[in-house]
Amino acid sequence: MDDHFNFYASKRTDQELEERIDNRQKYLPETIEASLTELQSRGRVFGDEELQVISQDIQAQRDNASATTDNGFGLFSNSYKNCIVEDPDAPSFYSKRAVYVFTVLFSVVFGAVMVAINLFKIKNTKGALLTLLFGGCFLAFQILLTLKLNPNSPGDLGFVFGIAAAIIINAIFWPMFIGNSTFYRARLIWVPLAIALLLVAFVVWSTIVGKA
Repeated sequence: MDDHFNFYASKRTDQELEERIDNRQKYLPETIEASLTELQSRGRVFGDEELQVISQDIQAQRDNASATTDNGFGLFSNSYKNCIVEDPDAPSFYSKRAVYVFTVLFSVVFGAVMVAINLFKIKNTKGALLTLLFGGCFLAFQILLTLKLNPNSPGDLGFVFGIAAAIIINAIFWPMFIGNSTFYRARLIWVPLAIALLLVAFVVWSTIVGKA
């Protein structure tokens, strides 16, 4: 167990530690183990049956996360929820579902940036830069191929490329740099949503003005 989980547990009250054990499905397994150890060091006595139930629940949580598989079709799979917790000690990530939807609706750039932000959170700079590089290269490829195949209506192929990019990001980049079984808190999407809507509004406005 990482020392920082023990340190966090040592700073919490008995009531806070008990709450984490009672609602253990919301917290990281490491948080529960540290809370249990800390309470025992303070004289709290757990019965053998109680310890067994807690241990089984922790193992089940880990097993569910380890069994999480995602073939990239994040829009239709709910398995990603096995890794979402409410623990403040867990990293705050844009979820796999959010990354998938934003990539499909608003382009590969949004998905790549959201995953890169996740990676910067855990100080995986190399993974973040490679993800951003993929997003830029994919967008360039998308633009060139679209102009060649469908120059009159380039937007018609947008969803096709969006789905392809979302599958690649969720099936390759996420498991490679974050891991499908990594626990995290789901980050709110209001900022990227506001940016996306502003960009869409700008594109619509530019189109209307251009045709006027």
